[in-house]
Amino acid sequence: MSTATAALELPRRRAASVLLDRINLKLLVLAGVLLALPATFISANRDPDFWWHLRDGQWIVAHLAVPAGDIYTYTVAGRPWIDHEYLGEALMWLGYQAGGTLLLGLAFGAVTWFGFVLLFRAGGGRSQPYLIAGAGLALGALVGLPIWSARLQMVTFFFACLELLWLRSFLAGRSRWIYALPLVMVVWANLHGGWAVAFVFLGAVLAAEAAGWALKPADPAHRRRLLVLALVTVGSLLAVGATPNGVSLYAYPLQTIASSAQQNSIIEWLSPNFHDPRMRAFELMVMLLVAGFALRRPSLPDLLLSLAALALALQATRNLVLFVAVCTPILVITWSEIWRRERPGLRWRLPEVPRSAFVSTMVVFALVGTAGGAAQHVADGLRQQPALTAFDFPVDASNWIAAHPDEVGTRMFNQYAWGGYLAYRFYPRPDRRVFIFGEAELMGDPLLYDYQRVQDITPQWQAVLHRHRVDTVLFNAGTPLDVLLGSRSDWRQVYRDPVAVIYVKK
Repeated sequence: MSTATAALELPRRRAASVLLDRINLKLLVLAGVLLALPATFISANRDPDFWWHLRDGQWIVAHLAVPAGDIYTYTVAGRPWIDHEYLGEALMWLGYQAGGTLLLGLAFGAVTWFGFVLLFRAGGGRSQPYLIAGAGLALGALVGLPIWSARLQMVTFFFACLELLWLRSFLAGRSRWIYALPLVMVVWANLHGGWAVAFVFLGAVLAAEAAGWALKPADPAHRRRLLVLALVTVGSLLAVGATPNGVSLYAYPLQTIASSAQQNSIIEWLSPNFHDPRMRAFELMVMLLVAGFALRRPSLPDLLLSLAALALALQATRNLVLFVAVCTPILVITWSEIWRRERPGLRWRLPEVPRSAFVSTMVVFALVGTAGGAAQHVADGLRQQPALTAFDFPVDASNWIAAHPDEVGTRMFNQYAWGGYLAYRFYPRPDRRVFIFGEAELMGDPLLYDYQRVQDITPQWQAVLHRHRVDTVLFNAGTPLDVLLGSRSDWRQVYRDPVAVIYVKK
């Protein structure tokens, strides 16, 4: 070997030695969890709103405008529409054109994964005991299982994680990135209506700093932080108005919360169902959080943020992901501090593995296997998309309607969760507008209640169909409404499959 070659080879060997020396059990646990996480939130899409978001995105891209009123129903046609997700919908459509549901599943999965990376950093990252950090991330992923999907709510999850990281870093005096929050709010408010939660988090921290200043008026730190956060909050509020919806966007979150029909009838707005086995992870996280606070006094900001997140999660199942964003880092920090405090007296030690080339090689193989297994699980899930779509939505029934247009009417009563898919399939045909679809705020409480009266077969069900001049019903096969219409002489069944049934008014 020449002198020059030997001189080049020595630094390479040193670099390889340093790399192998850093590969240990800690890396295996943390990297393994991060590599395995996508298997929990990348799968075939089963969100009923997915389809109307796609159609809306297509309309926005085609017209280079935001729809000002309803364009998909015959019941509330033209009703003013605050389309708070217009930019996200346009990006969804462009992504769908480029790579279909596969690309969208991977893209939203990446957004969710980067949210978890931010949670890892907010919880202290590699400075925390690796088993506690890894377990905290894994538990957070399990808590969100009922919600994770290729849906625009994942944008809110990511931005919530970013805001909470900046708030924690600001309170610790490590970063001033919180000054950039108004710029983030411009993007957030144009992508998804979940932007309102940013002010819940800001309000909790503002309240904590105000309390700290009141208790310690001589401490200038609380006053300074309170002033900065107040300015950031005002700037963020003004930034929200930088959308095509303008000032009307500010009222949107309040209208949703004030809607009794949405809060009482839409599944993801209902409180968590604790009979669902998927809620066990949420219950465990709550218990660990309470136990941690009992063993280690939390900071006031962490306490108020946790209470706010818990209240949101108990109010609506869809807010479980916000609970994950707030409480995962707090859980990791709390139990890490308990570990450090109790470890000397109890002589606890985390497992250590001797560092050697063999061990490092095995760790590398384990990480590659973890990544490969997660990728295979994701690929298998995404391949099920066509079959799951046909199972969840009236695909065959829609095909039949398209092939037999003269055998059905033009004013169809449809199942609520199917409205978005039907709008996707048939818009812009004026004779195939739907009765209702998943933009509940646009539909309004009166229409939501009308829908419930028919779905639940209340005494007013016939009056509702008559008032809206319904001549066709497309609904789930085997439901009470199916049985009722099948027993009546004024309705005729024209189609049935295992998923859907179609009745036509005689």
